Amino acid sequence: MDIITSRLVRQAVPLFNALATLGIVLGLGALLMLGRDVLIPLALALLLSFALTPVAGWLQRIGLGRGVGVFLSVLLAFAIIAGVGYLVVSQVSDLAAQLPAYKEVIREKLRTLIAGASDGGPFSRAGKVIGELIEDVKIISGATSPALKAEAVAAAPAGSSGVKMAMDALGGALHPLATTAAVFLIAAFMLGQREDLRNRLIRLAGADDLQRTTAALDDAGYRLGKLFLTQLLMNASFGLVIGVGLWLIGLPSPFLWGVLAGVLRFLPYVGAIIGLVPPLVIAFAFDPGWSSFLWTLGLFAVIEPIVGHVIEPMVYGRSTGLSPLAVVISATIWAFLWGAIGLVLATPLTICLVVLGRHVKALAFLDVLLGDRPALQPHEMFYQRMLAGDPAEAATQARAFLKKRSLATYYDEVALNAVRRAHQDVVRGTVEGDRLQRMIDSSRALVGSLSAGRDAPWRLRPAGTEAEAAFDTIQDHARAPRQRLDRARLPPGWRGKTPALVLYGEHPMDETPAHMLAHAVEGLGLPCKVLRYATAGDAPDSDIEGVTLVYLSFIEPLSTLHLRAASIAVRRRIRNARVIVCIWQETDQALVQGMRRQLRVDHIATSMVDALDATARMVVP
Repeated sequence: MDIITSRLVRQAVPLFNALATLGIVLGLGALLMLGRDVLIPLALALLLSFALTPVAGWLQRIGLGRGVGVFLSVLLAFAIIAGVGYLVVSQVSDLAAQLPAYKEVIREKLRTLIAGASDGGPFSRAGKVIGELIEDVKIISGATSPALKAEAVAAAPAGSSGVKMAMDALGGALHPLATTAAVFLIAAFMLGQREDLRNRLIRLAGADDLQRTTAALDDAGYRLGKLFLTQLLMNASFGLVIGVGLWLIGLPSPFLWGVLAGVLRFLPYVGAIIGLVPPLVIAFAFDPGWSSFLWTLGLFAVIEPIVGHVIEPMVYGRSTGLSPLAVVISATIWAFLWGAIGLVLATPLTICLVVLGRHVKALAFLDVLLGDRPALQPHEMFYQRMLAGDPAEAATQARAFLKKRSLATYYDEVALNAVRRAHQDVVRGTVEGDRLQRMIDSSRALVGSLSAGRDAPWRLRPAGTEAEAAFDTIQDHARAPRQRLDRARLPPGWRGKTPALVLYGEHPMDETPAHMLAHAVEGLGLPCKVLRYATAGDAPDSDIEGVTLVYLSFIEPLSTLHLRAASIAVRRRIRNARVIVCIWQETDQALVQGMRRQLRVDHIATSMVDALDATARMVVP
């Protein structure tokens, strides 16, 4: 292969990969659509087994055998479904017997609406349209006269008979019954042999990494089991409240609509709206006035937002691991593939995909696309916000982080990591000019915002998804100070107006960690001032009066000789001052120990926690 052909092939590889990915996606979609008759019962059985696993496990723990526990759990699920079905059938029968009485009420209300519409307005036009529709219905009803019906009967095929119609009806009823029986039977076998199935899945996935595969299966089982049980309890409670409310309103067959509302809430987003329509129609039909209609509308308008936006987020928390956008997209895709059943299964099936992406490296893109965890690390998001000049959002996320972690930990694990990343970009020349200045100004604004809002009421608000994800990966350092120093009990030399001073170097990124360090020291209980090292020699005596501790803060010092000269200059200007050299780059501890012997300073810190710990030990030996 010549050079030109090789170059063209390399350029075409991304296109081939994209086409291959598209072909795989389309092939999977076609497979899911063509095999829906087989795959839907399997998916329902798998999810039912996940939902019943906690019940079967509890029955087994109280002393029942595995077979008895599986049988009772499946029997319980079947009894619940059969009971709901019986309630629905009985309520529908009662409603069917009452429907003829509502015909006159509907006609009277339509006449009232048409007559009450003002002439020439939009309501008048709407009334005319309704009147025309009623006339069309009458014409259609007249067209279906007895003579026409007799003609239709005469035109029916000669072979049609009551027996054939009965057989067709029986066949239509047997299919869902057979599917339901297959789902329960498969779920029972999955429950009874769940350990064996898990071992087989581990074998298929690869027994070389048992920990990762077992963690993925446990994670999926936990999330799905918790989701199903929580959904069942929430939707059953919702249906009960709606049924009782409609019973108090006086609506016919109230518990039918309550059961329907609870079942339809399993459909994401559209289920609650669909569940509202039937009781509204009945309220419109049976009550000559409008009070029942308005009370029914008000009941759903109050209960649904409370359950959907207040109770469910508190109960579910972050158990599903899905982003809101992923829920919408998955519901759309699965509804297209499998219809209404796909809409019900959308969230559980997407959870399985996210779990795979979280534990299988090759499928990590699924977690990035569908998961609720932030796509970037906390320090990367901090850096991005500083570059974008958005300190307000960074401060909001910082306050959420500080609900459960210390300020020193935040600066070490988030802010300083971002500063190190920024330092690398500055050295490479990719961040300069206005962007560099915007980042420095944003960082200073962030520290000022956190300093001013130490005791603000934001601590009472719940942490968001970004902070919760950071809590999972960032823990407080063991040496992080836990309480502020009591200045009244400090040694006399530490009670001055400003006992601590931070001097920072000439590098563009030196100023940002210096202000962060001063903020952290003030949080410890020591007032602190920040000055540029190059101008500190000419600073008036009032700026250094009462200073007992000096921090020399550098993102990357020029050399050990430079640090030694700086520490000597500080001690000449400020007699008896303690000196802590802060180097914010990640530095080898052996190198730090060597520098400490050469510099003869009190301490060399490479993190905020280290600097604060050394400070606390100096103040309170």
